[in-house]
Amino acid sequence: MARLLIASPYPAMRAGLRTLLKDIPGLTIAGEADSIGATVEWAQSARPQAIVYDLSLEADEELSGLWRLRREAPSVAVLALAEPGANGRMLAALQAGARGCLPKTVAGPELAEALADVAAGETIVPSAATAALLEQLRGGPAPLSLSPREADVLRGVAAGLTNKAIAIKLGISEHTVKFHLGGAMSKLGAASRAEAVASAIRHGLISV
Repeated sequence: MARLLIASPYPAMRAGLRTLLKDIPGLTIAGEADSIGATVEWAQSARPQAIVYDLSLEADEELSGLWRLRREAPSVAVLALAEPGANGRMLAALQAGARGCLPKTVAGPELAEALADVAAGETIVPSAATAALLEQLRGGPAPLSLSPREADVLRGVAAGLTNKAIAIKLGISEHTVKFHLGGAMSKLGAASRAEAVASAIRHGLISV
């Protein structure tokens, strides 16, 4: 059971996140914070496994709040939420210590799974921004890669399973399967499920 802290300066945002996440199996909401200071205090006292962190908390481009969390609560995984298309802000959040970053338009099932993943040590970046962000981080062209979940979904496709069957096998929602399949297809530049599987096999990203 992952304990979660919701951090946003906006009551409506916190209420919306609570509604999205309150009935998700495996997640329990430990508290809410409306400022950077309160977030750090909660992280130190309640010891959540993950924080869903609205980047609207940050007033500066250096994201000093995330750096402070990284320094004072290093064991807590932070999943930051940014405005859609704000790739530079997402990059800055990752550099400041966030373990993942998603646009605020993310749907509930994807958000819940992303929180579980960052709590388990994975890094989460929007599929459309992955290549650009990694290229900036590494100072050169990013090697082609898939997240563990994207690879799992493609292996299911390669086995001839439907999205519903893959969802049952992996213990996730069918909507989440479509999310990860879309991410894999975007990274691989594939126009179809079959093309994505063929490309992943060709690049050595999955085996069948």
